[in-house]
Amino acid sequence: MADTDRYQLKDNAPQVYEQGLVPLLFRPLAELTFESVSLDKGERVLDAACGTGIVTRVTMERFTGIRKVVGVDLNPGMLEVARANTPKTDTPVEWRQGDICALPFPDGGFDVVLCQQSLQFIPDKGAALREMRRMLAEAGRLIFTVWIESPYHTALADALTRHVNAEAAKGCLSPYALHDAEVVRKLVSDAGFRKIDMKVLEVMIRVSPSSADSLFETIAARSSFAREISEVRATLDQEVSAALQAYRNGDDFVIPWKSHLVQAKVG
Repeated sequence: MADTDRYQLKDNAPQVYEQGLVPLLFRPLAELTFESVSLDKGERVLDAACGTGIVTRVTMERFTGIRKVVGVDLNPGMLEVARANTPKTDTPVEWRQGDICALPFPDGGFDVVLCQQSLQFIPDKGAALREMRRMLAEAGRLIFTVWIESPYHTALADALTRHVNAEAAKGCLSPYALHDAEVVRKLVSDAGFRKIDMKVLEVMIRVSPSSADSLFETIAARSSFAREISEVRATLDQEVSAALQAYRNGDDFVIPWKSHLVQAKVG
């Protein structure tokens, strides 16, 4: 089972995520993913660890004739935002609370499982992948992304090491826990998937002062060191900005975020 307390975003954190990180990071990544991935008419789609539902929304924008889409997430606050932003469509969309390691659905109920930037945070990644495989019908497909690297988080982790502690820096880099392609491939294969295809996606993110605030606040919201981080915020901002000068474009920074895009099949 997942560590449920760790992933319960409190107060307005789901709204901060939706208003700041979704347009900055997660919508561009979903759109880029669907330049390499196609969904077919009649398919039943599971958006696993759906967050505030951006993958579902982009799915509805790009594809017609999908039989149904179900978004599942552990965090009720994220689901509340997802429901409030449910697209108006003829395709049935359902939001369910659930643990990605123990999904509340029968075997083989979906043709496609999508999972954007979540697997790296799951303590038992093998269990999550096996559960996603259980969801899939014969010839079903798993499609997911995990971050590889970003100069922003590298610079922030270096500053956290200097001004907070090593544990805070480690937490900052947790989105990149599955950066190694061979580790990812083995996890997917060990879960029973075949025909594994991987490619690297690169999203160029324009980080302005306001979007940098959104990134920082979301990182802090997931951290047990939020108070300590807040106390040295100005110093962290200054050092991260200095480290990213090579990416400056006018008043903003244009920073690459790289991900693995993984596609695998059952059987």
